Amino acid sequence: MKGRLIPWLVGTMCVAMLVVVAVQVSWLESSAELRKEAFDQSVEQSLQLVATWLSAGHLDRADEDPNVLRTNELGALERSIVRRMEALPMDSLLMLALAEQGIAAEPVYGAFDRYSQPVFLPESSEAFQEDLLTRGYSVAIANLQFRIQFPNLGRYLLGQMLGAFALSVVMMLLIAGIFGYTLYAIQRTKRLDKLQRDLVNNLTHELKTPISSIGLASEAILDPGFDDEAKKHYLHLIREENKRLGVLVENVLRASLSESGAMRLYVQSLNLHDLIKGVVKNMAMQFHKQGAKVELELNASNPNLVGDKIHLTNILFNVIDNAMKYAKEDPHVVIRTTQTPDGLSLDIQDNGVGIAREHLGKVFERLYRVPTGNVHDVKGFGLGLSYVKNVIERHGGTVNLTSRLGEGTTFTFTLPFESQPTTTDTA
Repeated sequence: MKGRLIPWLVGTMCVAMLVVVAVQVSWLESSAELRKEAFDQSVEQSLQLVATWLSAGHLDRADEDPNVLRTNELGALERSIVRRMEALPMDSLLMLALAEQGIAAEPVYGAFDRYSQPVFLPESSEAFQEDLLTRGYSVAIANLQFRIQFPNLGRYLLGQMLGAFALSVVMMLLIAGIFGYTLYAIQRTKRLDKLQRDLVNNLTHELKTPISSIGLASEAILDPGFDDEAKKHYLHLIREENKRLGVLVENVLRASLSESGAMRLYVQSLNLHDLIKGVVKNMAMQFHKQGAKVELELNASNPNLVGDKIHLTNILFNVIDNAMKYAKEDPHVVIRTTQTPDGLSLDIQDNGVGIAREHLGKVFERLYRVPTGNVHDVKGFGLGLSYVKNVIERHGGTVNLTSRLGEGTTFTFTLPFESQPTTTDTA
């Protein structure tokens, strides 16, 4: 994917995400409004039913005192309706009327005269008198206003929409998750593309140098003007450069097999201390050339374990070689073993340039190389530590890395006595 297309793609996805969220929010608002309208209509129908019940029969007017009715400014009909409210179980009556319309919310209620004065107001509704007059639903019964109001109306309507609301939230979270993962995948692809380009550039440069050296040495050998001593020198050069080519190809192939899962482990009984001493002995020329000091603190009481000798040798060489590559003046490497209940712990400590905190979690990723600032002569492809981690984990061990910038790095490996890999392991 071309780099210039990525911002456009990300921008388009952001706009699409915002549109989807806006549509969902708009739909929820519309749904809430429709549900509120349906609720209002159901309440009005319920109130009409209550009004019908309260007006269906009246108390005997013979016992009414006309003077009392005029004093309260209530007619006989209104007075009888109030008495009917007092006589009937209004809570049950009102809930029955609401239930017939599918409403389960609990209301408060009261009856008011034309001057908005309460003529029937239960004790539980007294605290809501102002709400009943300003926000309540009402129905006229003669000259009275019977009003109800739902203190928990918002919670009730939200509960009615809980399923749709939860589904919308889940869908938006799912879309946001997919969107975030897509952005992560794009950035990861972009980073891997850059790492692969760097690998190709480094590999091309690394291969070009020995090939050129071999070509020049071959031409020199064919020159009749060179004596036998000079030809011997160039033959030695060809052999060394050929070895270098072999190592480069082996590193790339080894990392490829490790990453694909096709790497096999051929285990055998071995002595880790002997393995370490052998690697240090083989690297003695490199240590001497760089003036490095190597200390062996092989303290494990039982260094015998079961593992793949070739791969374990490779990881020792790889980590120690890295310590030399990134060494400062007077390189100092300490190789330490200690006994653990299940096996051995191996520390390889150096006093090199160290690794910044932000890079510690990435050094074992394939193709990743830590930026070295002004150090431009460090060779590598970012494959070695990925291979190291893979080999250790296939042996049933663990890898830990501690480092401080400018102070050095310590690799800690744990290896069990009895690793359990199969010789045909492909996972």
